Amino acid sequence: MAGLLLVEDEEAIKQKLLNNVSWGKYGFDPVVSAGNGLEALAMLERYPIEIMVTDVQMPKMNGIELIKEIKRRNYRMKIIVISGFAEFEYAQESIKLNVSDYLLKPFASRRLLEVVLRYKDELEREQADRSELNNLREQLQKNMAALQEKLILDLLNGNRPAGNIGAQLEFLGLATLENHRFQVAVLEIPEHQLSVLTEEEKYLLNMQFFEQVRRLFDEEDAIAGWHWIVNCRRNRVAMIVLDPDPDLPSRLEEKLEQLRTVLNRSLACGVGHPYHELADLSVSYKEACSALQYRYLYGMNQVFSINDLNLDNPSYHKLFYYLHQNSIFDNLKIGADAAIQKDLKSFIHEMRQARLSPELSKIVVSNLLLLTSATLNELGYNAIEVFGSGMSSLTMVNQAESLEELEGILESLFKHIQEFINRKRTSYNHQLVEEIRQYLDDHFETDITLSAMATRYKISPSYLSLLFSERTGKNFSDYLTERRIKKAKELLKHSDLKIYEISNAVGYNDSFYFSNCFKKLMGVSPTEYRENTRTLK
Repeated sequence: MAGLLLVEDEEAIKQKLLNNVSWGKYGFDPVVSAGNGLEALAMLERYPIEIMVTDVQMPKMNGIELIKEIKRRNYRMKIIVISGFAEFEYAQESIKLNVSDYLLKPFASRRLLEVVLRYKDELEREQADRSELNNLREQLQKNMAALQEKLILDLLNGNRPAGNIGAQLEFLGLATLENHRFQVAVLEIPEHQLSVLTEEEKYLLNMQFFEQVRRLFDEEDAIAGWHWIVNCRRNRVAMIVLDPDPDLPSRLEEKLEQLRTVLNRSLACGVGHPYHELADLSVSYKEACSALQYRYLYGMNQVFSINDLNLDNPSYHKLFYYLHQNSIFDNLKIGADAAIQKDLKSFIHEMRQARLSPELSKIVVSNLLLLTSATLNELGYNAIEVFGSGMSSLTMVNQAESLEELEGILESLFKHIQEFINRKRTSYNHQLVEEIRQYLDDHFETDITLSAMATRYKISPSYLSLLFSERTGKNFSDYLTERRIKKAKELLKHSDLKIYEISNAVGYNDSFYFSNCFKKLMGVSPTEYRENTRTLK
């Protein structure tokens, strides 16, 4: 319903406006009237009005004065002005005041109804839009924590969002991240501890891990001051500490022990350098992750700080960041063997250019192996299966006496890694194609497309097509067509089903298209094939 106010000083015209239209029938309630602008303002205080129709020439307060007062009071409504032909200056003034419409006397009641109904529809659309916008605002508020976490994760991973970052931080309640010293700590449960869990158990552990970290650090602000805890992945939690205590790593050791007890699991913590610029948030995070990798060397349930390495050589730092940005890890993930060898040669070249001491060279190479191990874990491979349980590769690195020897160790190791991954991928690809082929054999009668199958098996359509062709010698669509036609031949030979029924039974909604496919493959139409097979009997 919409409230309607009719303002007219001539009683006869006002009664005509009120009574010539059954306003209630068209969804207007209340419908009230006034004889001048002052009476109209009194009505607006008493009733909810969405549409007002007003004359301009009235005593005490005319229509233009009324509209100005309505605008001043910020009443939200549609205003339709009515006036005589001689009152053109009022029309001009109405336009300046942004009224909704202007009707020239005399006019038919039907014309007024049409105009009022148009603005009633417009009001309803605006109300729906406002309602939708309010719902979106509510959703935005409900999702604020997720938006905060996404922005923090983007910054940690070096993906600075486009636009005014300060405004985004302010909107999300994270403005304290700017213009403050900060330090990043990363706590992690080793991936291999998750391998024995079901998917449900992994998610439950993740929730428990995150909640326990948040509880332990939220209950004692003296440990870290202001901090933000974010769930990076299901076995890793990161904490950004503002204005950190210089003794933060040692304070974290106590909390790490409490976490180990509560979760009944081994875990470790890495801590990056403190920084001041927001752009360096990702640097501190990468340093914390790198320090965390030293658990492979020194064991679990410890806090490893990047500061403990005492690496003051500028060349080391340059090589260290070059290592973290190296494409070798991405190329490992996609199996780009030639690119990996190129990456390795480039890395060795940078090592030579850096002229590091033997000790620092071994640390850099050890970091490469540790990051490679983490990459293998991400790919779902057991790093121990590649490197050996005794970490013999790290032992060989530590015993190397020259950069040439280190180069030989790396070349041999990465060749071994590539062969290992290729064997695993070949086995997996064979299994995947067999599974897809079996699915086609069992469900050929359903609506199957290459894109749908790619989505089902979580690979790209082009890769699925290539894989299927390489493994079966046939492209995807040809195999599916042959399987359908094979079944169609059986039905044509051994049943009395009509052609369109057979078409539907083998996965074709269009019997004409089915007949074309059948003739293209068999050389005869389905009807001819049925007649030929039955003639032979």
